[in-house]
Amino acid sequence: MNKYLSNKSNAYSKVKGLLDMNPEIFKASPMARKVVAEFFTALEEIKMVAARAASDTIGETLAKKQAKERMAFVASSLAACGAVYAVERGDEELEVSLKYSYSDLKYGLDNEALHIAKAIESILLEHLDKLGEYLVSPQDLQELRRRIDTYADALEARGGAKSGAVAENKRLKKLFETTDDLLERKLDRFVFRLKEESPDFYVAYVHARRIDDL
Repeated sequence: MNKYLSNKSNAYSKVKGLLDMNPEIFKASPMARKVVAEFFTALEEIKMVAARAASDTIGETLAKKQAKERMAFVASSLAACGAVYAVERGDEELEVSLKYSYSDLKYGLDNEALHIAKAIESILLEHLDKLGEYLVSPQDLQELRRRIDTYADALEARGGAKSGAVAENKRLKKLFETTDDLLERKLDRFVFRLKEESPDFYVAYVHARRIDDL
């Protein structure tokens, strides 16, 4: 929910609070009470959809972050050992090709980090038969492959979560439009009718309806 909609939601809540404190204000009008009930229902739906839109990405973001960190450590630590092998054999090109730090992968762009980890895996596989004494074993590369696959899955899930959040935000925008219409075309007009009969309530309602500036 963006800042404007958040401020609008706060204004809705103020209106609801005022109506909650004055439950008898529309005792003479069943239709007005029906509109108030519709408004309350709309607020509950807005809260539910907003919560879903926010939570859609939280879990997937954490899973992606953790998977990326684990992949980054395994890939960079194995690359460091492979670089030692390159130094020992005087292969500067190989050393440079493995010169990636943990930070390079952890803080790099998502797809770039995945590409780097796969490149490290490919290079180490080419020299695997000579890397045993450099702390790089077949099991280590299997572990790297698992980390790469887990991270790739997390990226894919993150994309799905984003799509879900986009759909919920579109629905949320529509709910705000519907609620605005309910207020402007119905409830505001009923409240205006009370301006002389209940001036304090009217003034409080007008203030509650104001949306804070961005």
